[in-house]
Amino acid sequence: MPNARYTISILSKDSDLIQYIENKRKSIGLSAYIRELIRKDMEKQDTSDLEQIYEYVAKRIKEDGYISPELSAQKVNELIDEQDKDIIKDLF
Repeated sequence: MPNARYTISILSKDSDLIQYIENKRKSIGLSAYIRELIRKDMEKQDTSDLEQIYEYVAKRIKEDGYISPELSAQKVNELIDEQDKDIIKDLF
């Protein structure tokens, strides 16, 4: 597969960004830096989205009466173990 090419524009008023990017370009290369940022963002987003889903499922379980209403949200979240999280992840 050929390399994908993208063009980005940085406004002249963003001189601090321009200077930072120039420094990065000299030290590790701009393409490598951008790929690293994208990968970190992808990992962060996946984790963040899944955590929100787990919290929603725990909330619904509690609201539907499957768990005692006296339990705190933290305790409800602790009841969802790794196996449950894998099942939830497969559903979404």
